[in-house]
Amino acid sequence: MKTPQQAAEAWVASAGRAATNWAAGVQGYQGDWANATTSQQAVMQNNWQQAVANGSWARGVQNVGTQGWKSATQARSSNFTTGFQAGAAKQATAIAKILQAEASIVAALPPRGTFEQNVQRSVAVQTALHAQKGNLGA
Repeated sequence: MKTPQQAAEAWVASAGRAATNWAAGVQGYQGDWANATTSQQAVMQNNWQQAVANGSWARGVQNVGTQGWKSATQARSSNFTTGFQAGAAKQATAIAKILQAEASIVAALPPRGTFEQNVQRSVAVQTALHAQKGNLGA
């Protein structure tokens, strides 16, 4: 029989194989993930409301506590960097669209002036960015 430490070590050692199997499972999925996911929105909302209403959500949070949350979060800090690296290309595409929109918006603004004129410049930038929001997503 394995000790708890041996079982934990074996679990950690299996990470490479598990990651490979996970990626293969994702690649092998033939369904429509977006529709399958969004079709469960009402179920998700209902389950969340039930968890709040029956107190299980609050009990779970309290059982973990602030120190448990900090420890678990800090133990996964390398995931933060991994996520940034994984999203770098998507972020570069998104920021390029934003910077291009900003450049054209700023070029069309009236010159700086009084406080009131500068407030109107600010409103013009906000309004123009809002109008572009559907075009700025990655």
